[in-house]
Amino acid sequence: MRDMQTFILGIVVVSVTLVIGIFILSSIQTSIGATNSAAYNAAGEAVTALGNGTPWLTILVVVGFAVIVLGMLTSGFSEAGGGSPVY
Repeated sequence: MRDMQTFILGIVVVSVTLVIGIFILSSIQTSIGATNSAAYNAAGEAVTALGNGTPWLTILVVVGFAVIVLGMLTSGFSEAGGGSPVY
């Protein structure tokens, strides 16, 4: 259970950091104002790059929860069997 809490907290921290980064870069792009400047284009490309990284975050969340559930199932099966396997 502790692993699940750590995983969820990590995902929340990464997600919030990503959203704050996108917001800050978008604000910088808006404040620059000159639509053809190198800084404006760079800020826009950074927002696009961070926005395109979010599908990977979704994949990591699904895989992480699958690992946690499978870990719980395998530990439950080993305890239900009465201890060590008999050969």
